Amino acid sequence: MFQLKYSIMKKIFKFSVLFFLFSLSVQAQQEKIEAISQYFNPNFKKSILLTYYYKDINDYFTPFIGKWIYQNGSQTFVVQFTKQEKVLYQSSGNSKYFMDELIGHYKLVQNYGATNEQIIYTSQINAGNSITPWVTIIFGAPLQQYLLDGTIYDVNTPYTDDNPLGLKGILKMSISPSNTNSAQWNITLPSGLHNSANTGIFTIPTNVTLTKVN
Repeated sequence: MFQLKYSIMKKIFKFSVLFFLFSLSVQAQQEKIEAISQYFNPNFKKSILLTYYYKDINDYFTPFIGKWIYQNGSQTFVVQFTKQEKVLYQSSGNSKYFMDELIGHYKLVQNYGATNEQIIYTSQINAGNSITPWVTIIFGAPLQQYLLDGTIYDVNTPYTDDNPLGLKGILKMSISPSNTNSAQWNITLPSGLHNSANTGIFTIPTNVTLTKVN
């Protein structure tokens, strides 16, 4: 009788352990949606049992998506933004997370929209010596309505080990709340690199008003 009870208790214990491990496994696969701002929040406490999806839950990306232009004589600077949803990333410790991303590229065009249109330069270049183009040349996310803060690279400047995409700039793009087809585009050098020739270093426009065309 004692052996029978012991055998039953042993099976119950094994089942309990297996059930507990199964519960942990299920929890580890659970996905939790958070605002993108939480990814940049140093005080945000993550659980190792969850897979996070940092999502554009406030729809801050939408006003930026599309084509923006700035015309200077016969030359037109064109910026194109698209949205990629739920991009997979692998962080340290092999844990994964997902994030919505704003993909941005630019080009300078002579006689934009005409039959003799000619691209003077474009940021859609290949990565290093590969045949794979850079996914984006603008890195940032709107963390509040109508305001994009991030970094941008000037592909027309010399490449270095520190800046394999060219000179890095700090980008601030702010859309006018009263006219969402108009935005102020401003680029400065990173902190510590400012000098009297600040804007003259860049070949791309650094302080202009962009107009959204579609």
